[in-house]
This record gives sequence, structure tokens and C-alpha cells, in this order.
Amino acid sequence: MAKKNISKVLNSGSPTQRMKLLAEDIARGKFDKEPLLTGAEFNSLSDSFKKPQEIRVYNKYNQADKLVTNAIMNLQGLKYEVLMHYSNLRGYILVWNSIEQAELLVNGVLHEIKDPKERKRIADKGAKGINLLFSKTTPDKEGYVEIQTDFEEDIYTDENGELIGYKDKPRKSKKLSLWYVMNNVKDQATKKAIEFSSWRQAILDYMDEESFDIKTYKEIIENFTKEVYAPPIGWIKYNTDIKEFIPGSSHKRTDKLKSKYAITPSFKEIAQVDEEVYSWFKKTILENE
Repeated sequence: MAKKNISKVLNSGSPTQRMKLLAEDIARGKFDKEPLLTGAEFNSLSDSFKKPQEIRVYNKYNQADKLVTNAIMNLQGLKYEVLMHYSNLRGYILVWNSIEQAELLVNGVLHEIKDPKERKRIADKGAKGINLLFSKTTPDKEGYVEIQTDFEEDIYTDENGELIGYKDKPRKSKKLSLWYVMNNVKDQATKKAIEFSSWRQAILDYMDEESFDIKTYKEIIENFTKEVYAPPIGWIKYNTDIKEFIPGSSHKRTDKLKSKYAITPSFKEIAQVDEEVYSWFKKTILENE
């Protein structure tokens, strides 16, 4: 706000205008932003609310400020939780990429062995007991190796994770595969991001309903939102929202691979509001019910 406008509000502003200026200055102080008012101006403005009507405006804004500040702190904590899931997903994507590169490297070396029998012997020997993180290495008939990231294994636990006993017949599960782990993390990230969108909308709606239009708080919320809505990884290959496998071009054959690699949460999905989550947050955090 321009200094000229600040002086005008200080000298002749309505109770609402004065309180909005005071709330804006308080908000900036909470987030280490440059203050709008000097110390003397702040004290003078605080002391200007004397009449019953002015005190009602002051109390209303003060209550809204406390509730919105608490809500933003909760939203910030949830943002960090979403980003933690993004970080985990990004780590697994990098593992996946490394596994594919390792497979290409090994098969490139095996390809130099021209004798099919010798190549198969080496591939069979090399694949034994060598499994990268959440992957399964197997040789094929032509003497190359395949490092699988989506596979089933025998496990001796039931659906609740309880041991079923080694004498019992094991059940097939993909829980030990990288593909299962990545999708599990993706689901967790998506769920928390939707929760973030719901909380975010509840705060903005509350501010609108209470005419608590504080620019600083809205900027903070917008900055949080940009972080949550940014893709977990910058590689287009894994981005669910971009349909092309190779950016800037359309190749039907390669674009068909996109469904295999699209592992990041969809923006359309995470930006939606869960009405149940929205209502709970608004009533519990913002309306103190």
C-alpha cells in the first residue's frame, strides 16, 4: 500500500479500513515481511478503536486473524507432508530410471558376445541372486537380462500382514515390486494433496465470508499452493498430465508408452476439493465448532 493511502486511512479511514490496515501489518510481521507501519503509526492505529462499534470491528478482525493464522499453520504442516510424499516418489522414480539404465548397460555388453550359447550362459550366471531395490532380475532365451519392476512373489503373510506359517501355501503378491511401492506412495501423495486443496479452499472461503481480505495471508497460501501443485519431478516422461512421451512431438508408437511411465499425481485430481474434508476443517479449525 502506498504511503499516501496509508496516511489517509490513518487520518480518516473507517473502522473497517483502519482494522484491515492494522491486520495487514500484523500479518506481514508474522511472516517476516517488511512492515507497512512505523512503530508509532501502529500504536496510534491500535489505540484509535474506542467506540463500541469500533471495538466490535476490532474484535471481529482479531478473532478472524487468530483463526486464519492457526489454519495457515496447519496448512503449512500439511504442505510439508505432501512434499515429503513427493520426495519419496521422486526417489523411487530415480531408482526406476537407474534400473532401466542398468538393464541397457548390461544388455549392451552382452550384445557384444556373438555366440548365443555363451551369451546365455553368462546371462544366466549373472542374473542369479542379483536383484536391485524392489526389482527382479531374470535372463531371457536370447541371452539377455530383464530387470522387472512389476512382478509377483510368494509371500507368507496375509492381507493384514500377519504371518501365515511356512508350512502353509504362500500367496502371490506384488508388494515387493517397485511398481507396487511407487503406486502406493503416489496414492498417499494424491490423498494428502487433495486434503491440502480442501483445507486451502476452506480458508479462502472463510476469509471471503468474513470479509477478511488480507493480502499477505492470500500470498502465503498461493505460495504453498504453487509448491503442492508443482510436479514431483521435472521429467515429462513420468508426468501424468502431459500426454506426449517425447515433448514437442507426437509419435503414436512412443506415446503409447506414456501409460507405463505416468506415475505422478494428476493435477486435475489433486486440485479437487473433498467436501467432507473441507467441511471438517472449516467447522473445526475456522469456526471452532
